Amino acid sequence: MEQQFLAWLKTRLAHQSEVVAGIGDDCAVIHNPPDSSHVVSTDVIVDLVHFDVSKHSPHMIGRKALAVNLSDIAAMGATPGYAVVSLIIPMGWNLIQVQELYEGLLQLASEFNTEIIGGDFNRHDGPLTISVTIMGHQTPDALKYRNTALVGDDIYVTGPLGGSILGHHLQFTPRIETGLELSLHPSVHAMTDITDGLVIDLHSMLNAKQGALLFADSIPLRSEIKEDSDALPRALYDGEDFELLFTASPQFTPADLTSNNHHDIYKIGVIQQDEGISLKDSTPNITKLSLHGYEH
Repeated sequence: MEQQFLAWLKTRLAHQSEVVAGIGDDCAVIHNPPDSSHVVSTDVIVDLVHFDVSKHSPHMIGRKALAVNLSDIAAMGATPGYAVVSLIIPMGWNLIQVQELYEGLLQLASEFNTEIIGGDFNRHDGPLTISVTIMGHQTPDALKYRNTALVGDDIYVTGPLGGSILGHHLQFTPRIETGLELSLHPSVHAMTDITDGLVIDLHSMLNAKQGALLFADSIPLRSEIKEDSDALPRALYDGEDFELLFTASPQFTPADLTSNNHHDIYKIGVIQQDEGISLKDSTPNITKLSLHGYEH
């Protein structure tokens, strides 16, 4: 099946890049954008860990494989450019299933002007496994990092949280446009995306002797879980929300952004000097939060 798949793939990837035609060479060739830094990220997703082939279509699985990488690019405030895709397909899969999976990748790649320039293909008696390496670019002074928050920064998130397992983890739209806007704003200091859960990913942004206070009533809840008794814990810990989590000085307001992206941005807390992450409710009680999240 590999040769059949590669023959089909050549019809879908007419050019490896704008400057190097065709696929089949030992390496892809890309050219450095002037005055830019490359950003590179790799994610692997596996059946029964990040998706379920018995429930989810190959198209949606392929889409997610690229989407999680695009979310990493967004978290750096960068522009995506190229991707390399490696597939390890179960022996029981047929060519149509593999093509459908790749169409999910290609559709999202087209939406975000990302060229798939190579990869690998293998079959085995194990689970479906997809590895994507993505490359993007941004000027060095505009890149955002996760551990550059300052005490006194406000904490923001770009959308509602919790209950991603109900479908959001497959259908989310990477926040590329918002990430690019935030990268150009001097008041934005640190940024990451929420993959393992709000609390654990926020903790990863804190430097020594830094902590955070979250405001329970300000944390946006995904509509599917709003009426659940455990909605707030799910927003704190579920993970795979793939929203941007960022900090900014008090001078920043979401209305500073030129597009409509500011409608989806919520201020949820503040960076402080007390170590650990705490939650303040309307009582107002303050509770120390445990550090855990979605393990995968």
